[in-house]
Amino acid sequence: MGDGQSKRSCYSLEDDLRPIIDGKAELPNFKEVPLEEGVARLHFYYGGSIHKGHARVPGDTSAHGEWAMYFLNNTQAGNLDGSGYVAWSKWEYDPAKNNGRSVGHMATFAICQHEKKESPDARPMRGWHPGFCTKCGLDMTVDSGD
Repeated sequence: MGDGQSKRSCYSLEDDLRPIIDGKAELPNFKEVPLEEGVARLHFYYGGSIHKGHARVPGDTSAHGEWAMYFLNNTQAGNLDGSGYVAWSKWEYDPAKNNGRSVGHMATFAICQHEKKESPDARPMRGWHPGFCTKCGLDMTVDSGD
């Protein structure tokens, strides 16, 4: 993050994530994960917000993408961090069987691939880890102390 770039406490649902959720923008930093792995991660670790929308997967030529469910990640303070999981299904036709079926997919996405810089007043031995992303300025402070 350059000296002139301002710090931000969070990403905005409407300004930053709505174009992605509405299928108007391709999924940034898209990484498809095996469906079973993605569902397991959501089951054990997920605590963010859920939104219905459309997924514009890289290489997809449809006007608005596939119908999708978005699982948005939060910072420890509860603010959106610009990343999450997306699950969608796509109709796939099998010419050998002369039929089709809906096939589930899951991926991660992130507006920024955050790189945290710890603040000088960090006290890791006490669980105090203030810091921010060097790319976008997101507050990435974590307080794991008592």
